[in-house]
Amino acid sequence: SAELCLLPALAVLFPPLPGPGGPGLAEVGLGALPAELRAAVRALVGDLDALFAALGLREESFAVGALSRVIAAELAGYAPARNRRRTATNKASVVFVDRALDLAGAVGHHGDNLAEKILSVLPKLPGHKTDVMVNMVELTALQATDETCSIIAPGCLSQPNDPAAKALWESFMNLKQKKAVMEARRHLVEAVSRENLPIKMSMGEVTPEQLSSYIQLFRNNLKALENNCGLLQLVLATVQTLKHSQTSKWDNFLAFERLLLQ
Repeated sequence: SAELCLLPALAVLFPPLPGPGGPGLAEVGLGALPAELRAAVRALVGDLDALFAALGLREESFAVGALSRVIAAELAGYAPARNRRRTATNKASVVFVDRALDLAGAVGHHGDNLAEKILSVLPKLPGHKTDVMVNMVELTALQATDETCSIIAPGCLSQPNDPAAKALWESFMNLKQKKAVMEARRHLVEAVSRENLPIKMSMGEVTPEQLSSYIQLFRNNLKALENNCGLLQLVLATVQTLKHSQTSKWDNFLAFERLLLQ
């Protein structure tokens, strides 16, 4: 999205947890790391330098955590980065934070956020760390009851060529779930109107069944399907997430956490 860039190739990079006694990472530097982790740190520094070069950035680095200090020091001393900083026109502050400091967040259910739920409950797209499979069978005439139906290629969340889908994904990330689901309905109704499909409007709370009934209108209209394919994939992801058993469990955990906090 406009505010978030993920680097999935480095998703496995994780700081080693300190053992009792011995010197911390920060004191010993890159040379003390295992060879595989050293290579990953150097790859990250090279990737970040390339990203900052593309953005024309001259960065000032800050680090929170031992491995972050090692990475920030490597970036500061990296020869291509030094050359780039001499000529770059834009300034930026870069904050590195060790993932070990965020372990508690990873086991919390603090999100009233549709994007977070979609990414958590739908199966991962094969070969991808940051995208999911959206079952597209509902848009076909197939009567497939098997959720893992592999005849139809799965949809996904990444829709860079569809402005409506991109706008909807921003809503999923930035709005609370109730408002995001209403945005999904609004975009879908607008698409139905554009394509002159026969729609029976119903107001009130948005339900997965209501969204599904609007999606069904596109089924036998190949032109309308093609024009709105990206948007339909995101709305189908919403429907499948809201109907998923894991979502109701998530909401229960969220309620328990709020009670505990009180």
